[in-house]
Amino acid sequence: MAEASDNASTKPPSQMSRPVTASSSVAEREIAMFSGIAITDEDRQLFIDGIQRKTSATRLSTRTASKQQPDLEKEVAGTSTNESLNDDEAGDRDEGNLGSDSIIGSMTLQRRILTMSALSLSIFIGSLEQTIVASSLPAIAEHYNALDSVGWVATSFLLASTATQPLYGRLSDIFGRVETLITGLIIFLIGSAIAGAAQSMGMLIGGRVVQGLGASALMSLVMVIVSDISIERERAKVTSVFAAIWAASSVLGPVLGGVFTQSSGGWRWVFYFSLPVGGVAGIFIVMFLRLPRPQGSFTQKLKRVDFLGMLILVGGAVMLLLALSFGGQQYAWSSPTVLCLLIFSFVVIAIFVLVEWKVPKEPIMPLRLFKNRNSGIALAQQIFMGASLFGPVFYVPIYFSVVMNSSPIGASLHLLPFLLPITIVSVATGFAVSKTGRYREFEWVGSAILTVGLGLLVLFDENVTTGKSIGILIVSGIGLGMMMQPLLLCLQTAILPHDIATGTTLFVATRSLGGSIGLSVFQTVQLNQLAKNLVPVYAKYAKYASLIDATVENQAAIYFDSVPADLRLALVQANVKALRSVFYAMIPFGALLFLLSLGLKHIPLRTKMVKTHGNSQSEENVSASDDKEQAKESV
Repeated sequence: MAEASDNASTKPPSQMSRPVTASSSVAEREIAMFSGIAITDEDRQLFIDGIQRKTSATRLSTRTASKQQPDLEKEVAGTSTNESLNDDEAGDRDEGNLGSDSIIGSMTLQRRILTMSALSLSIFIGSLEQTIVASSLPAIAEHYNALDSVGWVATSFLLASTATQPLYGRLSDIFGRVETLITGLIIFLIGSAIAGAAQSMGMLIGGRVVQGLGASALMSLVMVIVSDISIERERAKVTSVFAAIWAASSVLGPVLGGVFTQSSGGWRWVFYFSLPVGGVAGIFIVMFLRLPRPQGSFTQKLKRVDFLGMLILVGGAVMLLLALSFGGQQYAWSSPTVLCLLIFSFVVIAIFVLVEWKVPKEPIMPLRLFKNRNSGIALAQQIFMGASLFGPVFYVPIYFSVVMNSSPIGASLHLLPFLLPITIVSVATGFAVSKTGRYREFEWVGSAILTVGLGLLVLFDENVTTGKSIGILIVSGIGLGMMMQPLLLCLQTAILPHDIATGTTLFVATRSLGGSIGLSVFQTVQLNQLAKNLVPVYAKYAKYASLIDATVENQAAIYFDSVPADLRLALVQANVKALRSVFYAMIPFGALLFLLSLGLKHIPLRTKMVKTHGNSQSEENVSASDDKEQAKESV
């Protein structure tokens, strides 16, 4: 290494910048491996000086892959399953620094815009499909005459996407970010085509399952790729935009679904809409997103996949999500079906933990992710964040449908005072975090504001004014927007660089899981409280029992012409009281977010790029055309 340093320091001025070749030094290869740009003598010397300060010969040996041929699996794993970044070591996280220039910063403006647009479209259509079918379900049920099974159109997508999200991080480490993202996009588009062209309810549900399998890659890998191409200190500015897009598409889903359903094309365009958008995103990704590819043949990569862990994890997740979907709806929580699903899901998850601890060299979910205090808190917070987000998204429109007889589109538009603050504050917080380097304080303030906002929802009654509802929803939106980016940084700063992909995809999955848990709790509260509230209504209006039953299945039936005015008022009051109980049930989720945030430790944000194993490769694996274009952009 000293010889390399001497050679670098004696280069004549005429050789101040040259491309990496087969004769390049190990240090030169290491710089080019991640950045893909020409190397100056100054860069070379800075890098070599940094390497010489390292005291561990073991760590240095992993950087000479082309000469020493280290074990590929050990290089990618980087650490044993029992190793973690503990709280005392968390501040020293700069191993593998590759300089202060991010990949996104080295792009030309045009290429940066096209790349970010492609990633934005990908996460938009993936998250949009979570909620877009909500306002089209009645039309779908009528078309197939299948009211009893129409709920599976939404449930099947959520099951498939939530259960498989944790898998894509490790798969992208093995097969490559772009390759895995494009595969997920293709799967998603195939599912969209099947769902749009479905000739039966079974075919539609099957298409939604395929959609969910692909959408989980879109929603999780976009955030992983953004983390790969940006410096940690600057990352919040970029990821805040994508978080805002995710939130906006989730809220706008029912609105767009209603628009498509009422259009001449009908409800099928709820699914066809993603085809042209996803096609454009895929073309842009292939053309403009340049990321290194992991080494090894396809067969070698397949051997590294933890298929056993994947199978067990998906099985346990599906059983848990089915229990949450069935409980309090198709079956009582005390029914054998729900209890068996819950018990078996916990048993299978326990088996998964044991398998991941003992069996694979490259576990699909390294247990070290849970050993650090900050990462454990961040993942737990994501569960409560999911419930706090999806609760208002689903139940505020129900409130306006019941009280104001709003159409599905109109009821969803009432969420705009909730959506806009999330979008604006999330982006503003991202820039503030990048400017100050602080993120924990935003979590404290944001979770406190969110808890207050959720508490204010209980003020919604049958006489609420428009101004009052807007003000209340703005408070909740500000709180959520202030937390989205700091929460992700809390996780990413607490884990090792080569765990970023797995940790980020798990982070996204826990938010979806939290949404499922929250909605199950809220629906149980709503139905139980509504049943109690309707007891005196049934007694007083016994001859209208069938009409009352109809309003339980469909709140819009409250405003049927056949319902007397006094009965309508009683039904509205009963539903409002039940919804108020739901809003009360949301408060603990916000409070737990706040309490958990108090246990976070501040870890300084990196100001240099580090090598993640998802982007480990030698320069030879980048095509010659990519080399030329990246070198051109770095000038």
